Amino acid sequence: MSIKKLYSNELLASFEYSNIDKDYDFYYVTTSDKYIKGGATFLDIDDIKISALQFESGKSFWAMLPKNAISRAEFVRLLNAKEDGDSLSIKSMTSSSIPEYLLTQLFLNALTSPVDEMISFNNLSGKLLCFRPSWLNKDKENFIWGMQCLEVKIGDDMCVKLVAHRLTSLALKKQMKFEKRKLQDFPQYEFSYNNNTLKRVSNENKDRRENFIIKPVDGERGSITFFDFTDYETFSCTKMGVLYDILNALHDEFGKYIRVKFKQYSIDEVLEYKRASLELYKDIVKKEVLNSGINIVDAVHSETSEDYLQDVADGINKIIPEAKCSVGKRLSKKKLNVRYIHDKSFYSDSEVDPHQESMEDYVVQHITVENFKHQSSAAVYNILKELVIKKDIATGKITLVDWSQYGYKADWLFGVVVDGTYYFMTIHPDGSFKIEALKRNLFTMTEYDKYMDYFGLNEENKNDYRGVIGLVKDAEGNINLIKDTNMYSMPDYTAMGDVLKNVASEGRFPGKDVVTWLRLVMDTTDKIKVHAELDIVIPHIDVNAEYTKANVMGLFKGITTKKEVVRYVFENTGIMLYAYLRGEEERREYLSGNIDINYFDYDDTHAKYSVGEIGNGMKYTIERASVVREIQAVEGSKLIFKKVLPLMGVEFVRYGMLTVVPFPFKYLREYIVKEDLCD
Repeated sequence: MSIKKLYSNELLASFEYSNIDKDYDFYYVTTSDKYIKGGATFLDIDDIKISALQFESGKSFWAMLPKNAISRAEFVRLLNAKEDGDSLSIKSMTSSSIPEYLLTQLFLNALTSPVDEMISFNNLSGKLLCFRPSWLNKDKENFIWGMQCLEVKIGDDMCVKLVAHRLTSLALKKQMKFEKRKLQDFPQYEFSYNNNTLKRVSNENKDRRENFIIKPVDGERGSITFFDFTDYETFSCTKMGVLYDILNALHDEFGKYIRVKFKQYSIDEVLEYKRASLELYKDIVKKEVLNSGINIVDAVHSETSEDYLQDVADGINKIIPEAKCSVGKRLSKKKLNVRYIHDKSFYSDSEVDPHQESMEDYVVQHITVENFKHQSSAAVYNILKELVIKKDIATGKITLVDWSQYGYKADWLFGVVVDGTYYFMTIHPDGSFKIEALKRNLFTMTEYDKYMDYFGLNEENKNDYRGVIGLVKDAEGNINLIKDTNMYSMPDYTAMGDVLKNVASEGRFPGKDVVTWLRLVMDTTDKIKVHAELDIVIPHIDVNAEYTKANVMGLFKGITTKKEVVRYVFENTGIMLYAYLRGEEERREYLSGNIDINYFDYDDTHAKYSVGEIGNGMKYTIERASVVREIQAVEGSKLIFKKVLPLMGVEFVRYGMLTVVPFPFKYLREYIVKEDLCD
């Protein structure tokens, strides 16, 4: 079996510095003022053809120009005309003196011309922003009121960040909130239908209703699907599809100057799950609901709330028909309580806020008027699951899963810090647990003080333990820290993009060629079902007709026959008739690192892991990237995190998905919320 790979978003770049310096000039511009007042308007200096601009901060930027497009003296003169001349410092730079991430970004930013009709690159505000025509939002009169765009940014750690933004027309400015930054502080852009690009508006065209700023209307945000391999068109409109086009364009346009590829890791351990096994907890939820009953409390008292809560009760009974649901006026200490309230903002001017009431003696799950959708069975089931977790916390025993199935013979400790308070959960082999909330006390030292140090809140150790989100300790005293990183795992999007693009390409094939292919398939396979189907199909092919890819695939019913034909035609002609990408073999080849739970040791004291989609029966879409987190064994500890990987093989933390940290941290979070209400 081939070794599974995790494709990370860490770029490895190599440069031909001599070629770069032969064809480009670089300048580093800084100001002694608080910031460069002209900002990215330097891109619009008509007298200079600036290939790319990249701000390092508000006080400095790097400029990339074609070689000898302008002398340094003239460059200085033109910049001084835009800014206070005495404030600027301008240095000529060689490409090798520029940090790798900034030089890479400059070449990306230089991709200002549309590659084709499907994508546009725009070096706006010193950023690389990309958009697709399908991301435009229009009204019935064809007025563009908004659009999605994707910023491609290289971090100083060479990790690629793909950030979705929303551009909104000034026609909707009344629906935007301007607090820290006023409207006049936002650069304005106009859309050009001629080449599908955006450009900064001239002063005389400012403040028109059709102008755009990079800001969403209140309540919205930029959102672009991470990856979808349904077909090439759908793939192209995802983050991975845009990256595919960008890096192909970078290779085509600047291949003599820069080469990039992404870092790969060999995965040491993979935990795979089937949905049926992940849903066993639902039987436990059902049992608890039947034992305890559900008490639904109306704290809204609107004209419709009684009918609404009856619908909620009906929704619960639809999932668990035997459940005893009652709608009452008071919380019950014996039953599981669902309380109907408004969201937090509703009570902002009120002295009474049900969110802040103590629930210490009750098991309560709130649902809100504004957000809860009782028509969703998933939302209703989530209520029931949350109630069981809250009861577990009240009783100090994990029941939602059988803790003994993990085979732990000793205690495990999990820790987090929230707002200066440290929370530690000790779980015993039988699933019973104890949670302690502690603050630092200079006069009383406990065993937990050392654990607190590992969260990096002190000046002396914050750099050593930056980004720690959790602590895990075994009974032998080994401590592993869970740390956030800027890494995420990617599919083998290059190979998948090539396959999908090949399939999308048009092709018409003479019937005689199709017959030849199918006869050769019969010669190269020993599968009886394939032979039987081809014996029936071949005589009915019209050798004088032409066949499209869809026509060819439509000749067969059996999936095995289709795959054999696709394989043979691709291997012998390079033509891809259809993309089979969801099978187990294809998932392993293209999507490892994005499905299931993946772990690998980095060195003796560091490991990394990612949690992706449930591979078995997965759909074509991956909405979000799988974050890669780092594990650090501290001060002589062994790496023990591999032992708690199964604690992420549950779906009750994120409905329908695996959880990204061991599930005891979910219990800790729920405990913290409960404690905050009790204070």
